[in-house]
Amino acid sequence: MLEFLLNPSFLFAGTAAVAAPIIIHLLNRRRFKKIDWAAMDFLLEAQRLNRRRVKLEELILLLLRCLAMILIGLLIARPSLDINVSGLLKAGQTERVIVLDDSLSMATVGQQGSPIDKASEILQKGIKSLSNSNSQDIITVVRTTDPNKFAPNGLPLTESSIGDLLDEFKNVQATDLRGDLHSALSTVEKSFESDKSNFTKVVYLLTDLRRMDWESSTKLGSDKGVTQTLQSIADKAAGCYVVDLGSEIENNLVIEEVKPLEKVLVNGVPADFEVLVKNLGKLDIEDVTVKFSVRGSLPLKSKIPLIEAGTIGVAAFSYTFTDSGNESFSVPIEVSLENEFSKGKDALREDNVRYFPARVAGGIHVLIVDGDPSGIFGKSESFYLANALSPGGPAISGVDVTVLDDTDFDSSKLSQYEVIFIANLYRITEDRANSLNEWVENGGGLVLLLGDQIDEDVYNDVLYKNGSGLLPFKLSTVGGDEKEEEWVYIKPEKQNHPLFRFFEGDNKRLLDQVKVFRWWNSEVVTNEDTENPSNIVASLTSDDNSPVIVEKQVGSGRVLAITTPLDNDWNNFPENGASFLITSQELVRYMAKNIASEGMISVAEPIFHPVDVREYRQQARLLRPGEKVTEEVEALPQNKSNLNNLKWTLSYERTDQKGIYELQFDRADGSGVHSLAFAANIDTGESDLSRISVASIRSDLGSANVEFLPFGSPVLELEADATRSEMWKIVLIILGVLLMVELFYGWWIGARR
Repeated sequence: MLEFLLNPSFLFAGTAAVAAPIIIHLLNRRRFKKIDWAAMDFLLEAQRLNRRRVKLEELILLLLRCLAMILIGLLIARPSLDINVSGLLKAGQTERVIVLDDSLSMATVGQQGSPIDKASEILQKGIKSLSNSNSQDIITVVRTTDPNKFAPNGLPLTESSIGDLLDEFKNVQATDLRGDLHSALSTVEKSFESDKSNFTKVVYLLTDLRRMDWESSTKLGSDKGVTQTLQSIADKAAGCYVVDLGSEIENNLVIEEVKPLEKVLVNGVPADFEVLVKNLGKLDIEDVTVKFSVRGSLPLKSKIPLIEAGTIGVAAFSYTFTDSGNESFSVPIEVSLENEFSKGKDALREDNVRYFPARVAGGIHVLIVDGDPSGIFGKSESFYLANALSPGGPAISGVDVTVLDDTDFDSSKLSQYEVIFIANLYRITEDRANSLNEWVENGGGLVLLLGDQIDEDVYNDVLYKNGSGLLPFKLSTVGGDEKEEEWVYIKPEKQNHPLFRFFEGDNKRLLDQVKVFRWWNSEVVTNEDTENPSNIVASLTSDDNSPVIVEKQVGSGRVLAITTPLDNDWNNFPENGASFLITSQELVRYMAKNIASEGMISVAEPIFHPVDVREYRQQARLLRPGEKVTEEVEALPQNKSNLNNLKWTLSYERTDQKGIYELQFDRADGSGVHSLAFAANIDTGESDLSRISVASIRSDLGSANVEFLPFGSPVLELEADATRSEMWKIVLIILGVLLMVELFYGWWIGARR
């Protein structure tokens, strides 16, 4: 009998408490002392006549109180029975709700096969076992990768539907998507509230017990986590089962990232990449070969000697993109681990490949606005900078330089440039400052070079604007030695800043050769609480450590100001040959917008791409991964109320598998086709295969009526009437009625006496 009690010890305590009313009853009998009194003898006879009735009344009252104590102990012991109490009140129809984990981690290869294969086997057996069941029963399936949808939803168990379900479960596969266990269970929980049918619900969860799934944060609008939601389902369902399909995994490698070292990949210029491979297993892995293939070409290979457990290994690649034209183009890259490795030492092969949509530019378009032009060789403000960015000769810099004076600058179109240098320009108009601000916010890189020609009042009023403008500091006075007999040096304030990458290690001595004679003193506000805080990149070794390079983020772009110009008037930096050339190149690439990684998305993340309908047609074609036939897609106006707006957007949402998605645009003038690659990669969070223990889940569930089943256990054939139902509510009702009866019965006896 004790197996029907969740807390049997409390039943014994309740039984022992029965002695209390008995003792009280006996004490009440002894509390009066018997004294003979002759005048009362005539009453004794009457008492003897009623004694039998009184004893019976007291016995009934005693039994009520004893029974109440037993019920209290039984209530605390929480009795349960192998009977579906709710089903007794219904029509005998059962709805089996299957919560199927079909996330990427279910493709893990173990000794007994993958969890998804196990799920397929279990579901097929279960469906076959239901062939002779009540045809009025129904099957409902919710997948963790599509948690808000039931598919099928309430399918009756007819001969035809069972055949269809067998086919569906036979072909069930793990997707490239990340599962959302919390949302899937929440969907099931909500179905109890909305369901008005007479069905008894039994819930089955088939999963690999991956820790990240169970420890995921609660979704917006919910105050319950995964285990709390499961507990709520168990309280409402006639049965709740969790089937463990996973196993402990020792080895798993994942390509975590394909990282270009340049923000702009330029046609004809060598590009360096790093491939990050993470070891999420428990064992160290030796000799990991990484393959790097551009547009299906023969792959480059790089070997990582050792990746220790829990660490990241790096494979380096260098590739030069070549195209006959000068326009930008898109090149798909596939990075993968050697097949020989993955077969023997890796549990999840689907995360051994990663895609990269290389956006290759014809060049980085740079504008230099010369504030002090000169017809004398080497005397103009832009001379040294322009030659450093585009030196000519056999070496290709990938930088396309345009030099304008202040007059031409006012009429120039800013959108055709990635980086703009304003070199010692006397003043800037309010209109031009506003145009520059909009251009920077959209991703442009602006470099302000300050020299002897500028009007500090104009710069403070038009560009600084009390900290809200483009200039990252307020100008005050010119510092330094007019005779250029004394000088100071540049001191980096930011460790490992890209601008000073060349001066690391043994090259640090080259920075000590840069002498600064004059500079602008400034007031820099670096408070992070401000809307656009400024950051001091480098200072001077002057007495007041005056800032020399300061930057600030503005929208999607960046502004960098240097308080001394890049010519030889106030410093000798241009005379330092290779260091000046390399630093100028690094400056351009640092300030340019990061377009190398454009087109990177996660699986299931929509593709959004702006389309200029003046340049391209509204209709485009899209080629999905592994397919040969394109499908039509269409760009739509961002503002449907204003169809004359030329900023249209193309969107595509069916990115449910990893790989390269290629968009093909026809040019409006009919001159050709422009292709763009988008790379959809898996969420690397699915590669963490660490498991949560059943004991841990049980601890969080508390008293929830959830049964955990190992692989091989019968699942769907477990009927609702085989589940244990707790009886505490019924016991509580009986106890309440009993106490009310005892109360009124005791009052009635007392009133009669």
